Amino acid sequence: MKITMSFDFLVPQRLHFGWGVLALTGEEVIRLGGEKPLIVTSKGMVKRAGFSELVRLLRDRNMDVAVFNKVEPEPSLETAGRCLRSAKECGCDIIIGLGGGSAMDVAKKVAGDLGLPKIMIPTTAGTGSEVTHEVVLKVGGKKKAFVGEEFLADVAIIDPELMLTMPRVLVASSGIDALAHAIESYYCKRANELTRALSRRAYQLICKNLEKALVHDKTAIYNMALASTMAGMAFGNSGTTLCHALSYPLSNKGVPHGIAVAMTLIPALEFNQVNKELIRKVKALLKATGLPLRYEGDPYEMAKEVMEDERHLSNNPKEVEFEDIVEIYKKIAGGYCEGRDVERRPRT
Repeated sequence: MKITMSFDFLVPQRLHFGWGVLALTGEEVIRLGGEKPLIVTSKGMVKRAGFSELVRLLRDRNMDVAVFNKVEPEPSLETAGRCLRSAKECGCDIIIGLGGGSAMDVAKKVAGDLGLPKIMIPTTAGTGSEVTHEVVLKVGGKKKAFVGEEFLADVAIIDPELMLTMPRVLVASSGIDALAHAIESYYCKRANELTRALSRRAYQLICKNLEKALVHDKTAIYNMALASTMAGMAFGNSGTTLCHALSYPLSNKGVPHGIAVAMTLIPALEFNQVNKELIRKVKALLKATGLPLRYEGDPYEMAKEVMEDERHLSNNPKEVEFEDIVEIYKKIAGGYCEGRDVERRPRT
């Protein structure tokens, strides 16, 4: 497998990882020159203990804390625009993204557009957005990536304590997203020695810990948080491939990102002819999660969307044709990922 011989590697200037590191947030805000932080998050997050604790930590340092809590799942560019206006109105001087990938992506986009320092604090173990310089938002109803160094966090604070209250389905879907990041960043064309080392270790951690994390084992949650961050560092610098390209049209139709990735991961791996033992392990993990793996939509319409995704397809280890994508979507609709072969269904 060809490995890039020269490469750039972008990660936050500082990363704090471990139990209780949320307490370092105020110190980092001060170090970055902030006095008026804006916390960007979701409506659901403000009801959780992690949010209340973060606000307390900041106010204990006499900071004027503002909150934008209108980030929806699979957020739109319009939401980022509303958040940007809120940031200007409150006169904030630093952005803190708290939540899953959606909240962090909106926070990164706003901070990048305003030229403000930013701290990312994930509450799920999956997206890796806290360490990437990529933002994904819906534009005109379709997911679009914005890539640039201005979207890279200054500080990432990964506290597994914040992830202990994730519902099972979120542990599962975010974990599979991290798994896809690890595998795709290992096999993609832009992989290099450093990203592949991170990918490999992230994959090992996920295989050993995802099932235990589903029942909220603390050590497993810790290891999934670590794996997610490592996979984020890997794919943030090498990119993802066919699986993520296939997932976008599903998410555009309302399927949550992690579940969309679960539906497309096995067909993409089989198309790319990766290691059969790896595919066997991934199938076992998918079965253990209990996530839905079937989606019925217009395969031709979705394939057209995928073919426009040059960023992912150009990074795929194998050339992809329109007809290949159509067949993959037909397989997904037929329950292929659930162990049913679409070609064996009785014809009516």
